Amino acid sequence: MVWVKKSVAMILFLGIFLMPQTVYAAEDYMDEMMQELKLDEVDDAVEENVTQLPDKYTFSDMVQSFVAEGTDGISRDNICDYVFDLFFYEIAAVKPLFIQIISMSILFAFFGKLLVTKSQYVSEMSFFVVYTGIMLLLLQSFQLISEVVESGIGKTTSFMTAFIPTYATTLLLSGNTASAGSFYGLAFGIVYVLELAMKFLFIPGVHIYVLLVLLDHLFEESKLSKFAELFESGIYLALKVGLAVVMGMGVVQSLIAPAKDRLSVSSLYQGVKAVPGVGNSFGAAGELLVGCTIMIKNSMGAAALLVLVILGLEPVLKVLCFHVMYRLASAVLQPFCDKRLAESIAGMGKGCGIYLKIMWNALLLFFLTISMIAASTGFIN
Repeated sequence: MVWVKKSVAMILFLGIFLMPQTVYAAEDYMDEMMQELKLDEVDDAVEENVTQLPDKYTFSDMVQSFVAEGTDGISRDNICDYVFDLFFYEIAAVKPLFIQIISMSILFAFFGKLLVTKSQYVSEMSFFVVYTGIMLLLLQSFQLISEVVESGIGKTTSFMTAFIPTYATTLLLSGNTASAGSFYGLAFGIVYVLELAMKFLFIPGVHIYVLLVLLDHLFEESKLSKFAELFESGIYLALKVGLAVVMGMGVVQSLIAPAKDRLSVSSLYQGVKAVPGVGNSFGAAGELLVGCTIMIKNSMGAAALLVLVILGLEPVLKVLCFHVMYRLASAVLQPFCDKRLAESIAGMGKGCGIYLKIMWNALLLFFLTISMIAASTGFIN
């Protein structure tokens, strides 16, 4: 009976470990892990925050495409069509407002030449009336830009709030325990600080800067330009400091946490391989499982970067269109219009430039965080 039991055990061992089923086991394991990760919350966040998303571009579909086909699984034509459609849609949306601003400025420039021959006082009063009307239009348009930027940052943080726990779980399953904890804390810290900075620093700071620019050009002599430059410099300094701090923390964590994970995983592998008879087989199976998990982790990171690009496109393109239109209107009006009108419109363009910098830095913070943690944990012992 003893030799029968040994024979059955040997047959089972050969059937489990020697049959060529490695590829199918990996695929089955990745499919099972994709189901266990429960990406529904991330899919809901993408669907809620991304408008006019190309077909078949849910987050889970993008992850599966990256896992199965790599970068070839993403249709570049659909993304390019989405970008072009969005760009021309934003241009068509902002065009009527700027036609109205240019028309009012040209009419004032024409009638102002007639009024100045009659009375300097009448001409100045006419300028104040027209400037007040144009200033209201500019403030109305800039309030729209502020809402676009605030909404864009809110959508980005909403997606990251749903993505961070899922990605940290994937890091944990791939054996990167310390990296998962550091990523979780750093990413949620960025979300929290960014929301506070947008509410109490960036949005109010840009509003004050724009108001100072408009009030400064109400007078013939510059009286508030240095104060406006102070706010502009302060906002840019805050952006640079925030980016430097996040990059520094990310680099330090990417150097220390993966090393700790590699040491612990290596110790575990050596302990498993030391088991007589089946140690090497168990070690090979463990490497296969960890490799599949790392593949899913990197695919999730790539999909998250793509979603961040799509999330940032709409507000960035809209603010960029306003920025270009402001600069274009200022250039068109400068030759024959009062220089204060042209300079005030150019100042609004600078305000849009500050918003572009804020949006770019916000996206860059999450880009760097995801990229560094994905690159530093993409190893198999």
